[in-house]
Amino acid sequence: MHSSLRSLNFWRVMLINVLVSTMVYMSLPLWPALVVDQDHVLTSLQTGQSLLLFAFGMLVPGCVSSYLLDAYRRKMACFWTVVVLAGTCLMLPLPLPFWSVLCVRCVQGMAFSLFHIALGNTILVDITVSERRDFASYIYFWICKLSLGLGPLLGVLLISSLSVLSPSLSHYVRWLPLVFAVLAIYFNIRLQVPFRAPLRTSVFSLDRFWLPHCIPLALLLLASSFPVGVHMACNTHPLFFVFLLAGFVASLLFHFTVFYRADIRAEIVTGYLAIVAAFLLLITDDNGEVPLFAAALNGYGLGNVSGRVLSFFTRVSNHTERGSAQGTYKLTFEGALCLGFALPCVLDISVTMFNVISLLLAAIGLAFYLLYVNSWYKQHVKR
Repeated sequence: MHSSLRSLNFWRVMLINVLVSTMVYMSLPLWPALVVDQDHVLTSLQTGQSLLLFAFGMLVPGCVSSYLLDAYRRKMACFWTVVVLAGTCLMLPLPLPFWSVLCVRCVQGMAFSLFHIALGNTILVDITVSERRDFASYIYFWICKLSLGLGPLLGVLLISSLSVLSPSLSHYVRWLPLVFAVLAIYFNIRLQVPFRAPLRTSVFSLDRFWLPHCIPLALLLLASSFPVGVHMACNTHPLFFVFLLAGFVASLLFHFTVFYRADIRAEIVTGYLAIVAAFLLLITDDNGEVPLFAAALNGYGLGNVSGRVLSFFTRVSNHTERGSAQGTYKLTFEGALCLGFALPCVLDISVTMFNVISLLLAAIGLAFYLLYVNSWYKQHVKR
């Protein structure tokens, strides 16, 4: 029961992806705003620590995820992870003890990691015809990136607009994740997943989670995701996420037009130069007029680098390692982004210093690609 990219079954997977990803990313600005609105003040340090626990939680199910998906139906695993994510999103705005918040964030990270392993690394591969699986994965992970801009934007707009209309209405925003979750569960139930006999894998395995020989690509992705996470931590204005999303969209359009037949190095080099330019503008800005343009540059740069690196992950892996390569990509992207978002909250360092660190990291990433990864990729490409 393999589907083409035009089938309803394929687009159900994409809808589940955008609904759940938007629901989780929405909690980045929405949760602190709701907690403060309830007079349960959340410190910057606590926000950063909770995000670090989210990133740590994404690592927890990794070694057992392959066993769980083979021992239990992968469609049901996806279903229950959506239920858990909805529960965590509803619990976070409540005035919980801080240790409970950390536990909820860790569980949320575990469920989010297992969700993408079940849906993007397993179900998507199982329902798509073999010759279109690489492009299907490309669409899947691009939807994740668009949700990264759409989710926080939706959260900020809702909390700000409802607070202006009526402060009492802002309390109802916490129920919005439940709407997303119900729709995702509905489309999950409608999914038609082909039967596959259990593989009887060992309990602990890196399958579908991490591909060790892709570490150079993971480092390259980290050097682009971390700076954008830092920039997101310092901006919560709705227009910031509009420009970030616009940068992602421009990157996607340029990928299929300008860079489609260009030199293999062009897209990554252009992406890193955009990130470097964004942080140069932020460092030299004295009147606060460039953050929005810098957001567009960062969105464009991250879209360029992450989109091309995703194709690299696919091509340096064997046919049976596709799920592991995608897991490595997603874990690195999300982990570096959360780390970049959390550290400005945790460490008592000026925003300018973090901008300098991000600039240096992006410059190192560009040099690392040109001096090492480009030749490494040509030697290890398999398909």
